[in-house]
Amino acid sequence: MNICKKIGAALMMVLMASSVSAQNAELTIDPVNIAPGEEAEIVVNYKGDMPFANIQMDITLPEGLSFVEQEYVNADDEIEYVYALKGTALYSTHNLMYKFRDETQKVMRFLIAHTANKGVKNEGSLFSIKVKADESLADASEIGFSTVIFSGMQNGELFGADIEDFTVAVTKSTPTAISGIEAISENAASY
Repeated sequence: MNICKKIGAALMMVLMASSVSAQNAELTIDPVNIAPGEEAEIVVNYKGDMPFANIQMDITLPEGLSFVEQEYVNADDEIEYVYALKGTALYSTHNLMYKFRDETQKVMRFLIAHTANKGVKNEGSLFSIKVKADESLADASEIGFSTVIFSGMQNGELFGADIEDFTVAVTKSTPTAISGIEAISENAASY
């Protein structure tokens, strides 16, 4: 029960910080090049000099992309299936949570929180996700990032930063999988 109260307090800090303006938080995500039937990893990279303990963002996928569950081995050597993996900017004590925001499962909210208000590292990845493309993906589309809010507390003072909504380009490519192999001759040498 105590952990629930702490996570609730961290969520409140994120929500409160949306009205606090600050600088010193930068996110970078590489463009995505993906073919129908293939998966791509998206890494959310962070750089900043404030000890932000709580970070929230919504990721909206275009038609033709879907979130992929990934197999993960937890600290107890048990296999879990997760939609996001912690990045290098997070400490082991940071919580990474996510939840679909709509019934089409195209919008997911991600929340990083620390129950003792420990800030993320100054540089590294926050988390990574995987997406899978299908034939309905447009030749050029975008992944949307919105409601990006950073918050923390230092010396009893709340501080935060909001990043304006932004998009990452998605380009539909040709599949790279080998579909078949043909032998030229029955007498061909093999090693």
